[in-house]
Amino acid sequence: MINSRVLKIIFLLINLSIEIVQSLIPVERQAASSVFIDKKIYFLGGTSSHSPKTSSELDQILYLDVSQSFYTTNPPFEEIPDVQIPFGSSFATAFLSPQKNIVYLFGGIMKNVNTDLDSFTSILHAFNLETNEWTIPTTNGIVPQRKREINGVIDDKTGKFYVFGGVADQEIGSKTIVVFNDLNILDTNSLTWSKGSTINAPLPRSDYTATLLPNGIIVFIGGLEGNDFHDVDINQLALYDTTIDKWSIMTARGVTLDNRNAHSAVLTPDERIIIFGGSKGINSTVTNQLAVLDTKQTPYEWSIPQVSNVYYAPPLIDLHSATLIGNYMFINFGAMYQAQDPTMQLPFFYILDINNFTWVTKFEPEQPSVVVTNTPTIAATANTSSNNNSSNLTAEQIGIIFGAVGLSIVIIVVAGLLGYKYYKNQKYKRAIPTAGGI
Repeated sequence: MINSRVLKIIFLLINLSIEIVQSLIPVERQAASSVFIDKKIYFLGGTSSHSPKTSSELDQILYLDVSQSFYTTNPPFEEIPDVQIPFGSSFATAFLSPQKNIVYLFGGIMKNVNTDLDSFTSILHAFNLETNEWTIPTTNGIVPQRKREINGVIDDKTGKFYVFGGVADQEIGSKTIVVFNDLNILDTNSLTWSKGSTINAPLPRSDYTATLLPNGIIVFIGGLEGNDFHDVDINQLALYDTTIDKWSIMTARGVTLDNRNAHSAVLTPDERIIIFGGSKGINSTVTNQLAVLDTKQTPYEWSIPQVSNVYYAPPLIDLHSATLIGNYMFINFGAMYQAQDPTMQLPFFYILDINNFTWVTKFEPEQPSVVVTNTPTIAATANTSSNNNSSNLTAEQIGIIFGAVGLSIVIIVVAGLLGYKYYKNQKYKRAIPTAGGI
């Protein structure tokens, strides 16, 4: 009779073969918006040279469930069935309401996916996670101008969203290129827009990162400045204090880094800002893709960590997204700016363990704490039973295990071949939903 351990092995191997066929393979994309919601990372839109629709801007919403373990070679991407953004979206910024029930999408390029024509209807759109419906919120106050290449932050304590600068050009309905240096604030409680202080505000800027610290200070790092789009000095940090509506400039100390734009940033629990990727100017190489800013020091201090398993690290990329989940920093999608073939970005997925700055290929979610009771006798009995079971497998059981392994290998090979054939024929059709109504 097959015991439970043998059945478990068979079950796991069959599941592995099924997973090979079922995993969704998304097309390459860059300049997508992302937001972390209840153990899922959502990716909204982006622009892709492999979009099956007329417009290269995507209307798709992907998500990744990070409550389960998986490998970077086969991340379990999924999409919200029959729900798309009302337009193709890229170079926008997304944020979650403090109530955790609405995703707001602000700014960016908006294209009709079937005609590739400008589909601008509002600077702000809202996606209700409970009803899966898109709406245009009715807001008060000074509504911002159209802009893209922005990075906003939401303060969950106050419900206020902050977004600085951005670009308006022919791509989003402007006759000339205009780069902004205004700070727009949306109070999500009253849906009222207002403006932040302009005193000592930075020069017009785009393609930067914005990180909100627990003390209410937003740290703006890098980016492009002015209408000529020159690199911002990465050591000159623009700081905005949300509590007193005041701008200041801090010169960071530590190592000298390459200036960069279109990079990413995450904030760790000990208030370090980890930046990754980006390019100098237009597609020039950044020497150190990974760097850390310690905001507990005064002034803040840059360092370059010693990194392990660099052969699992991403290539030179920009216009990607970064999300911190526990001790793991996820790097997703983006533009591989020195490659001619964008499909070389597959699998679009990289994970950095920030505990020891090691690139890993498997994600393991944090397990809930287990309460250990003082029952040493029972525990010892259980361990003895387990050891006996493992050491007293019969020849028949061993034969069954090997048979199951062999059968599962055959299943995996067949499923893999079928999955590969299906992938070759359908990968782009399956990656993007048909035209419809993020």
